[in-house]
Amino acid sequence: MGFEKFGRFGYVSQTKINPLLSYLEKGQIAATRCKKCGRTYFPPRAECLDDRQSAIEWVVLDGKGSLITFTKVFFAPPAFQPETPYLLGLAELSNGFRVFAPVSPSVDEKQLKPGKELNLKVARGSRDNLFYWLE
Repeated sequence: MGFEKFGRFGYVSQTKINPLLSYLEKGQIAATRCKKCGRTYFPPRAECLDDRQSAIEWVVLDGKGSLITFTKVFFAPPAFQPETPYLLGLAELSNGFRVFAPVSPSVDEKQLKPGKELNLKVARGSRDNLFYWLE
């Protein structure tokens, strides 16, 4: 299991991404929490920004949230060009985290407006890669 399972690109070592992949494979969205200060991060981080500790624990998020805003992407980096145009949303989750994520194609663009309730869910791409989107 490695980067080929997580979206298109990864920026951390494989050993730091494996726990996230395990949660995604189970259909769960996970964050990390610093064991020392209790600060929680999403997207997950391997180290705490506040106290530079790498003693973290994984916590599962419910993914419930509401849309803040969205845009239609017509021009994208090379790896995402085949999917253009696609919708990209900014949502605030029930625990206060804000997340940028693609909006599922099953969501009707005409129904999107600030405040619309959406869920951050795990999705599987055409090459069996895992990512999350708003649904």
